[in-house]
Amino acid sequence: MSPIKTRKVLLYFILFLLTIPLGLATRRYPGYFPSIISVYGGDILYATCLFFLLRFLFPVTELLKIGIISYLACIAIELQQLYKAPWIVELRRTFPFGLILGYDFALSDCVCYFIGCLLGLGIGWLLEHRSFAH
Repeated sequence: MSPIKTRKVLLYFILFLLTIPLGLATRRYPGYFPSIISVYGGDILYATCLFFLLRFLFPVTELLKIGIISYLACIAIELQQLYKAPWIVELRRTFPFGLILGYDFALSDCVCYFIGCLLGLGIGWLLEHRSFAH
């Protein structure tokens, strides 16, 4: 792998790792954020985090394709929240699975995921067309 590709992959991994605590902070410490961020920021950053993870795992895939796949994955995860079998409800009550799978379906989350994927795309475009192009 070339030094530029190595740097790009490492940068996306770091962005992925940094997005997690920021997203968690919007939920755990809502008083430190404007109300719109404390309500919707976690869902937006959830999608952005997934975008960074997928970009890290698939560094040569087109950015737009990563954005679309990220959004579709978020929508699939949101839709599975409509499934209310007792075993999955119990699983969602545990810390890691609750974060990953969510709890209850909300249409507003789908809008947040779209914004989060756009945010990831924008950051990715800026990074790759500015920093790594030369």
